[in-house]
Amino acid sequence: MKCTVEPPARRAVVLAAVLVASLAAASPAAAAAAPLRVGLMPAMNSAPLIVADRAGFFAREGVAIELELFTSQLNRETALQAARIDGTVSDLINAIQAWARGFPVKVASASQGVFSLLAAPSAGPASLAAWKAAGRKVPTGLLENSTVYYVAERALERAGADTGTIELVPVAQVPARLELLLAGRIEAAVLPEPLATLAVRQGARRLADSAADDAASGVLLFREPVLRDRAGDVRAFYRAYDRAVEEINLHPEAWRSAVVEGCQFPKAVEAGLAFPRFLPAYLPAEADVNDVAAWMIARGLIASAPRWIDIVVTGLTPTDARRP
Repeated sequence: MKCTVEPPARRAVVLAAVLVASLAAASPAAAAAAPLRVGLMPAMNSAPLIVADRAGFFAREGVAIELELFTSQLNRETALQAARIDGTVSDLINAIQAWARGFPVKVASASQGVFSLLAAPSAGPASLAAWKAAGRKVPTGLLENSTVYYVAERALERAGADTGTIELVPVAQVPARLELLLAGRIEAAVLPEPLATLAVRQGARRLADSAADDAASGVLLFREPVLRDRAGDVRAFYRAYDRAVEEINLHPEAWRSAVVEGCQFPKAVEAGLAFPRFLPAYLPAEADVNDVAAWMIARGLIASAPRWIDIVVTGLTPTDARRP
């Protein structure tokens, strides 16, 4: 067997090349080439992310994004805590809970999500006034200590009804909540748009919605190491987000199919899908953070309220504007 020994000079060159390649792979620039992994939920506030991806706006801004759809908030939060995703569509309740537990995430922007409190087609109260007058427990599909529970309680409070009349039926999966409601196996539920409108088309009754309550809207949050190490990518993400907002507002009919597919909505949603007038990325208001924190304190979820700056990071959206 013939054994070839590499000349020392050439060996040194090869070793140097390997060292340079290894250092490059470990450098922040190389790390920035990895995609940002962002979680979605089957809700309207995921639409700008889907359009930004399908229209190539993320690529134009020089950032690679991987979107992952979750149908359960619990699964989404588990993925975030395990660092399987870098950021996600979420809500202020989850953001404040993370702060209280010392988990390093920050809200980088608000997002526009609307939830509705619905009654089943053939069961449950026909209105909030009827709910109040009934004075009984109403089996309601919710997720405990979550935004949908917040929406239900705030709706009852505005109507002067006792929030203690909510009989919690824990249903984490959003599609399952829709099915149980339409089948009359629960009397009420809170669903996001456009699934709430689909439920109404199939006989459910809308008791209240969160359209005027920005505190119930979603947020986009990211893990703090991502915000620290990849701030440039997050800024590019938001430039693409704002492009997508403009595109949806100008050509909503062109993006119905893509959003239905990306969110895995039932096909029946597509024909009548109505997008809201999306706003460019903005920050949640201090009043919204305070209201959600007050609700959480009342429920014993946190001991004290955070400051706005404890929850929200600035300097990443194109304008740093708060909701007009």
